[in-house]
Amino acid sequence: MPVPPGPSEPKPGLEALLAAGKALRRRVKELEQEKEDLQVMLETATEHADHLAEALEEERNDLATMLEMTTEHADTVEDELHERAAAALQKSERQLRTIIEATPAPVLITRRSDGEIFYANVMTGTLFGRPADELLGRQTLELYHDPADRQHLIAALEENDAVDALELRFKRYDSSLIWAEVSLRLLEFNDEPSLLVALHDITERKLAEERLQQQVDALRTELEETSASSQLAQSTGTTQFKNLDAAVVDHGSTRLIAIHSFRGGNGKSSIAANLAGLMAQGGRRVGILDADLQSPGMHVLLGRQAGEGIEYSLNDYLLGTCSVHQLAIDINPSLGQPISGQLFLIPASVDPGTMAQVLSQGYEAQRLTQSFDELAKALQLDFLIIDTHPGLNEEALLAMHAAHTLLVVLRPDAQDFDGTGVTVQVARQLEVPELLLLVNQLPDTRELQAVRSRVEQTYNCSVAAILPQSEEFMRFDGNGLFALRHPDHPISVGLKHVAGQLIGAVA
Repeated sequence: MPVPPGPSEPKPGLEALLAAGKALRRRVKELEQEKEDLQVMLETATEHADHLAEALEEERNDLATMLEMTTEHADTVEDELHERAAAALQKSERQLRTIIEATPAPVLITRRSDGEIFYANVMTGTLFGRPADELLGRQTLELYHDPADRQHLIAALEENDAVDALELRFKRYDSSLIWAEVSLRLLEFNDEPSLLVALHDITERKLAEERLQQQVDALRTELEETSASSQLAQSTGTTQFKNLDAAVVDHGSTRLIAIHSFRGGNGKSSIAANLAGLMAQGGRRVGILDADLQSPGMHVLLGRQAGEGIEYSLNDYLLGTCSVHQLAIDINPSLGQPISGQLFLIPASVDPGTMAQVLSQGYEAQRLTQSFDELAKALQLDFLIIDTHPGLNEEALLAMHAAHTLLVVLRPDAQDFDGTGVTVQVARQLEVPELLLLVNQLPDTRELQAVRSRVEQTYNCSVAAILPQSEEFMRFDGNGLFALRHPDHPISVGLKHVAGQLIGAVA
């Protein structure tokens, strides 16, 4: 029986075509889906971009607002800071004016460039003889005695950034001259480079220095005109100098030591008495002559109150009413303790009539210098210490001219420094062989080295010792001598050193 025909099988080429069409349809669907996705993404991105743009615009607006606010605040802050600075400057200037006005010295503020006066305190007006407000607006060149001094001041200021205590001459509005120490400091005042100027009136001191220098010049001229054999006829007091060269006599082996000070109250006589006692304690034969005829006091220091036991004095010898052998008093018993040497006092009179007689009628200079020689021989002295009257007078000059050693006592103050300068110059004119300085009553021993250096440099002279200020020494009124009773006291130690130098000079 015949087999019925089955379904026809597709041809191979058709199958491939159908598969390709099917794949194409899938791809179209995928592309359509991708398109839809892209469309959605595009819409989303656009919306986001719009939101971002809006946010950026809003942020920009915020920043602009903040910038405007910051600028306004900065202007406000700047204005506030400027106001504060101006207020602080005004306050500072008020404080500066208050300080300057309260300063007990002339002070002024000037423009650095031309010296115009911005401010001057009352003391400045007093110094220059015109109300302080009348100085404002004027130039300091009007105040200088030599206008070129201002340029020197500015040059010194530029070199050292400060000027301290420079001595210059100025002129008051009545044209009288004044001396002042000037100190300068740089300063900003009224927004301008300025100078703070402080002045210290030293007119009286400079006039005193000029008077002292005139005295020195007069003495120098007098000494230069006096030869070794001529007479010094000019009187410097009540006593006539008859022969300065009479001081140059033969004292044998005795060494003459004159102890002097330009002013009284320096402790000179106490130092002289204690040095004499220390040298006698060391086994020497020592005489101490009170040549302070105007205000004698050595007898009190050596235990002879009110002239007790004093029959004759140096005044009597100078008047020719006694011999030199009647003058000396043995002081050993008054010292209160044994010493190996011998101490003699040659006193000056405390009798008002005798004092007045010598001071009024005078005496022969040769009598005084002759007493040095006769005492040295009669008492066989190793040392004769002469305690002089302060200042430059007959006895002082004669003693200085006769002495082998001159010991000048001074205190560390301006007046003593000036006066000691005169004494040192005169001593060098008199060609004193040895010149020593002793500084007494130093308040602060921490300044000892500085004071020593200053004194030695000022006078080009050796300092034998610097003694501290001591109430015990100044008020000592016990029996004997302070240095013998209190050998370990700083004053005694210092005086022992000086005595050693004086004794050593003989060896």
